[in-house]
Amino acid sequence: MSSLPTTESQIDLDREIARLEHDLVILKRRRNALSPVSRIPPELLSNIFFLSLGFYRADGVSPEKLDPNVTKRAICAVSYQWREAAFTEPKLWMEIHVRESTTTKYLDLVGKNLRENQEVYVEAWGINRNHLAVLHTLTLIKSGKTRLKCLVINASQANVIRNILRAPSLRFEETAALDLSYYYDPHGGGIATTQDIAAVFPHIRELQLLTKGLPNTLDVLRLPYITDLSLVVRYRFAREDIHQFFNILKSAKHLVYFTLFIEFEATGAIQDDVLWSTAVELPRLRGFKLNLIDSTLLLALLKPLRFHGDMEKVVITSRDTRKPQLSHSIVSTIILAFPHRSAPEIAKVREVTDGNSGEDLPFLICYQVAWMDRQDHSLEIILPVLQDDYSSSALPGKHLLSLMDSGSWMVKNVQNIEVVARLNTSSWECIAKIATIRYLSVSVWHLDDWFLRTLRGSEEGQGDPHNQAQTLPFPALFNLEIDMEEAEELKSSGLRMDIEYARALAQALKARAVVAGRDEAPQISKLEFVSCTSPLDGETRDLLSSVALEVLWKMRK
Repeated sequence: MSSLPTTESQIDLDREIARLEHDLVILKRRRNALSPVSRIPPELLSNIFFLSLGFYRADGVSPEKLDPNVTKRAICAVSYQWREAAFTEPKLWMEIHVRESTTTKYLDLVGKNLRENQEVYVEAWGINRNHLAVLHTLTLIKSGKTRLKCLVINASQANVIRNILRAPSLRFEETAALDLSYYYDPHGGGIATTQDIAAVFPHIRELQLLTKGLPNTLDVLRLPYITDLSLVVRYRFAREDIHQFFNILKSAKHLVYFTLFIEFEATGAIQDDVLWSTAVELPRLRGFKLNLIDSTLLLALLKPLRFHGDMEKVVITSRDTRKPQLSHSIVSTIILAFPHRSAPEIAKVREVTDGNSGEDLPFLICYQVAWMDRQDHSLEIILPVLQDDYSSSALPGKHLLSLMDSGSWMVKNVQNIEVVARLNTSSWECIAKIATIRYLSVSVWHLDDWFLRTLRGSEEGQGDPHNQAQTLPFPALFNLEIDMEEAEELKSSGLRMDIEYARALAQALKARAVVAGRDEAPQISKLEFVSCTSPLDGETRDLLSSVALEVLWKMRK
């Protein structure tokens, strides 16, 4: 082996290595350019990057554990093409996320990628000692002539937010939305006064506050452009707060959407002398939400309200499981609040679940209604209901009598109803008496549930021709859908739950014909099974075809 020339130096070798490494990088880029992902147009690739920032939210991860900045850095580290696409397209940087670990160096990098007049959204979550990073972000936006459209600040204490808002030289004319909340404030008081908010954001339209007290009338007048106001109150409502609640609704002249969530019970008993004595008309409102843990207080706030026909969405929630007997009064009060609206034709009954865990919240059921002519409009009532003792019954259920009074505005004109809840026999009998139901969708939990028992009708009086017409369940039923997705027995046994249920349903529909006093079963026009796990056999199809003109059987995907 020949030795290297003596004239060759280490510097020459380093240069040659550098040249070869550069050529290797170029070759790798050319190779990567041939892959399918490299052929995605840069503008489409940047949109994918942007959507990936919120990917983990769909998985139930709380905002304080989510740091989209990590995703941005990971995207930029994948390849040259991805990095170029990320830095070329400003959309990826329109959302600025600040956490306790966020450095000003990183924020300066973000600031360099912001374009003049670009709309920017800032989310600062879980801020404790790093409020200077939030101020640094706002200063960058101000100096860069970008437009701050939305600001979200979640801090450990209220004084952190107050210090940010009271910083000198901060004023954003074009900011439309502001969301302020905190974990804990040992010194009491609210997050910030509306004077602070109005000074920094004079044209604010959407405001969400976690507060220890309701704004007063003067507070609302300081924010003349407010159209969407959401308040989370972390203190006990007092007598004077009831009057303040109505003053807010009357003072905000441009208010369109209003939300109030109260985390504690009212202070003291709610007596008639503290109630608002006159009706409060709400002709401008399109959306209204009340969520309380005290049913008595909820009644006091609801009774004077009068909604008009253009309401898009109303959600009334009581989490007061100690007083489910008040649910009937709440429903009656809500009905009185809709004097200008026709009775709804569409309804859905479902059990309320925890959005993060998916678990059922005990005793809470949602009854949602809508209208055929405006299906984008809805009314949701979430209330505690009485529940059967699971230890004493193999088929536990939940009482819905408070919502299902015969002839009630809520049910008297319902034509389509979907039931995704484990109701007991009394509740099913109430639903079965609704004379207008033509389409019914039922989720199955058990092989022999209360729906089947109700469908068979009462054995008492079947031979009495004067009683038969009155006891016929679902007298106008036309289409029936059975959803097997929730069937519990499918998970714990090898039983062909869907086939067995289909056969039991055919027998129940025949029993319904007996209750009607007819010679043959009154056929359903369309009978549809969805989320099935077993193929439909000929014998079962024949049974179903004897009670329905059309049978559809859809397998679970």
